[in-house]
Amino acid sequence: MNRRKNQAPQRISKSKNRRVEYRKILIATEGTNTEPQYFEGLSAHLNAKAVRVLNVKTVGVGADPLRIVAEAERRRDRELKSGDGYDEVWCVLDVDRHANLQSACTRARKSDIDVAISSPCFEIWLLWHYEECTGWREGKALLQRLKDKCGFTDKNLPAMFPYSSFPDAVARAERCEVPRDEHAPPNPYSSVFRLVKKMQA
Repeated sequence: MNRRKNQAPQRISKSKNRRVEYRKILIATEGTNTEPQYFEGLSAHLNAKAVRVLNVKTVGVGADPLRIVAEAERRRDRELKSGDGYDEVWCVLDVDRHANLQSACTRARKSDIDVAISSPCFEIWLLWHYEECTGWREGKALLQRLKDKCGFTDKNLPAMFPYSSFPDAVARAERCEVPRDEHAPPNPYSSVFRLVKKMQA
């Protein structure tokens, strides 16, 4: 018996030339080391190739959220003129001691730019990759905790940073009290989880 005649016909699927579309996300950060390293690393972990992290350097004493928003606007508009605009633009800001955070949030909203705010600072988001932290903390104490326990050096992430633990950080962030005002969240708090979810989409 010819075995080939008894076999059901098989569909031959042709490979289709599909172009994978990645969403382009511009991320303007307040920090010049930690935040860019984190988003570049997470982007690689998620294989989100179209995510571009913008590292805004500031002059003078401290960082200025208004300058970060203005730089994000400038980069966004320039890319739009080139014909390959961003799908989303985010500014990552800390509460810390910024007097003009409210103005920056207002300007970002008017300019259709999303803001991810951490209180007291971005380090709370990083710490949530390792452990729970629900009590009030100062920025210096968070950074020291990351150095002592997690191998951070100055403001640099360790080579073995646990990017795969980002779902834990998201869950811990989502359990925080919802702020009444975007620019005045409780401590600890971080809305970076909203950006991370966009990077996953």
